[in-house]
Amino acid sequence: MRGAARSATRSDVPEVDAFTRPYWDAAAEGRLLLRRCRAEGCGRAHHYPREFCPYCWSEDVGWEPATGRGTLYTWSVVHRNDLPPFGDRTPYVAAVVDLAEGPRMMTEIVGCPEADLRIGMPLVVDFRRDSDTGPGGAGSGGEGASGEGVSGPGFVVPVFRPLGNAAGNSVAG
Repeated sequence: MRGAARSATRSDVPEVDAFTRPYWDAAAEGRLLLRRCRAEGCGRAHHYPREFCPYCWSEDVGWEPATGRGTLYTWSVVHRNDLPPFGDRTPYVAAVVDLAEGPRMMTEIVGCPEADLRIGMPLVVDFRRDSDTGPGGAGSGGEGASGEGVSGPGFVVPVFRPLGNAAGNSVAG
């Protein structure tokens, strides 16, 4: 369906609300945040962001900066995806990364040929600015409802690249 008219609603852009705004603001600044339980006897980090600990159910959780380091747990090369904007990005590498802090994160691997991917390979976070958020994108229904992302035009998402690949936390467009 390449070349087909894009839908008015993007399926890949989350709604930003008061709870998730710190996560997306940090991403726009080139930083990855996690949530960590503060309950005595737990203390585990988790991702995706939730308002409670998924291990002990405590509501005493807070944001903390992640190191941005991880290892490749698994991946799949996507050759066909008809949903905007993915069709224009195929092929791409959808992956699960084990973060240094413990949680696993679904993401995309960039800057690495498929043939070079290896389970356990060291990775580092990078950030991609998606400037085509369109209606229903970042901030819709709240601040930034004009189609602007959390911190200016577009929406910044964390992706991972091989450690040692010189691109560096680019927040590139």
